[in-house]
Amino acid sequence: MRMGWAGDQRWVRVRLYAAGILFTGLFALLAQRAFVLQVYEAKKLLEMAEDQYVKDIELPSRRGRILDRNGTELAASAEVDSIYVNPRQIAAAGATDETSRALARLLHMDRRDLAIPLSSRRYFAWIKRRTLPEEAKAVKEAGLRGVFLAKEPRRYYPNRSLGGPLVGWAGLDGKGLEGIELRYDKDLRGSPAEVPGLRDALGREVLSSGIADAPPQGGHDVVLTVDKFIQYRLEKALEEGVQKNRAKAGVAVALDPRSGEVLGMASVPTVNPNDPTGARDHGARNRVVTDPYEPGSTMKVFSIAAAVEAGLVKPDDKWWCENGKYAIGSAVIHDAEKIGVATTTQVLAESSNICTAKIARRAGRDRLDSMLRRLGFGAQLGIDLPAERAGLLRPVKRWGEIELATISFGQGMTATPLQVASGYATIANGGTLYRPHVVRKVVDERGRTVAELAPVGQRILDKATANIMRQMLFAVTQKGGTGEKLAIPGYPSGGKTGTAQKVDPLTRHYSTDKWASSFVGFAPLDDPRLVILVMIDEPVGSHYGSAVAGPVWREVMIDALRYLGVTPTVDGLPPPAPAAPPALAAIAAAPPALVALADPDDDEGDSDDGSAADGYLASRDESGDAQEIPDFTGMSLGETLAAARRAHLPVEVTGSGKVIGQSPGPGRAAEGARCRVSLAPPG
Repeated sequence: MRMGWAGDQRWVRVRLYAAGILFTGLFALLAQRAFVLQVYEAKKLLEMAEDQYVKDIELPSRRGRILDRNGTELAASAEVDSIYVNPRQIAAAGATDETSRALARLLHMDRRDLAIPLSSRRYFAWIKRRTLPEEAKAVKEAGLRGVFLAKEPRRYYPNRSLGGPLVGWAGLDGKGLEGIELRYDKDLRGSPAEVPGLRDALGREVLSSGIADAPPQGGHDVVLTVDKFIQYRLEKALEEGVQKNRAKAGVAVALDPRSGEVLGMASVPTVNPNDPTGARDHGARNRVVTDPYEPGSTMKVFSIAAAVEAGLVKPDDKWWCENGKYAIGSAVIHDAEKIGVATTTQVLAESSNICTAKIARRAGRDRLDSMLRRLGFGAQLGIDLPAERAGLLRPVKRWGEIELATISFGQGMTATPLQVASGYATIANGGTLYRPHVVRKVVDERGRTVAELAPVGQRILDKATANIMRQMLFAVTQKGGTGEKLAIPGYPSGGKTGTAQKVDPLTRHYSTDKWASSFVGFAPLDDPRLVILVMIDEPVGSHYGSAVAGPVWREVMIDALRYLGVTPTVDGLPPPAPAAPPALAAIAAAPPALVALADPDDDEGDSDDGSAADGYLASRDESGDAQEIPDFTGMSLGETLAAARRAHLPVEVTGSGKVIGQSPGPGRAAEGARCRVSLAPPG
């Protein structure tokens, strides 16, 4: 009996010990696992947990504006509604088909386009971004389950195609894609804010915090050197020139030779940045910087300058121009007209290829190469725009006699229109090559300047050489010169025609019917304020630069000088001041809200606003209250247009210069009133 009881006790103790060891082991494993979870993997597990219920909510920033030199908006942003859905929430309610039908009707969409986002197993899907106000209102009022609205900035270009290839455009994601929008994207875009928000199992926002502490950083405004009026005149005249000559394309650029500032830059075909679809397909690009061409006779001034600078040639030296035909080795050079004896000045004025080649031979290939490279040919000028090309200037060691001759009159090499215009600006200002630029400064949301582009220049020619060449270019616009019909009464000017054969891409030889016709010049002669280059690509019919590009140059130069208030420098009445162009006037005077919220696809009325007879600036006051008329006295045309726009006031403008009178005067006026403003040059 006793032995049995003792045995049972021992067995109980064994089982207790075994159970203790087992539980101790299990506890140790549990402690070890807890230690791993709480210490070693704590950070990873926390991130996984937060990923389930904490979502970063991105608050997009407003993209900065692009302004002309007078503060007129060329690109702006406004907050609009975008539509998104929670497909899981809609599916859980069994409302997928119903929601699809409703959204297709309210947003004018095809139901097939809604199938993918609504059938998604995710918590979020975009339906339509940056909708029209009436569409957003209709969706909001419908109160559809699982359908939400979010504010996003939308880019607007109030002037439609004005400056299109230059300004460029931004995509739906707010990133710049072309032009200034691309080059200055980092400054314009700003920084979005990301704040943590709690979302439920269906992905709906429950709680967010930190919004007040971390607002998005708005983009900076970019202020251009471009003048909206000069840009408009440049584009309008260029477009008319291309159409009149049934040409393939055209480019034009206006520079301030005193600083390298670009006052206008135009390309045809152009593009409306509000809807750039297919722009590249139909050739819309900023050809002023992207398309090198053989410039032809506009290069002769630099060839002659190389010889003048070396003291090898004087303006009154005489040359035998071979009566229009001259052999160099196996090649024969021709002049457009037979020229016999001519002075150096006449060689340039009458545009002799033969005598320019003789002058270049006297200067030598090294001097000519040095001159061209100092002026920036064969290299990028460094303008603050994307896609600038360098053009082609072969190494001088590869120049033979015929290459020296052809390069001297602008064939056998290529240059961008900007390079040619910049070279003429160097002569116009007395010998300093300024780096061309399109931006003056960058300012923050408070209007404080955060970056400023100061003129960067380097002396390339001595003043004496530049003055001699300026006077020789003046002869081009005088009697006997190829540009004599382009002279401007009251404003002596200098310039040069260019008529260059183009290479046929199929035959690789010069074409007999494809030409690049150009004119580049500056005014006034003694203190040039403006350099303008115009090139018409492949005109049909007449192809001479004086007849094709010259009239465009003259038209813009006349209007621009009067607009800038440049006083005539010689006796003789200047041309009448133009009335404010109706299309530009309508754009300038329209209230920003009316323009910005217009349908970007609606181009109706682009050129029909206002009256061509009186320069009426089409605008309207929809407030229903009395008008407040500003005091325009002493303002320039640009300042007048800006003030009128701010006041939502239609005005009629006559003259140019500064405002000397207005009717009615400043003060309150009845609704619908408009003001007549008279301008006159200073003095």
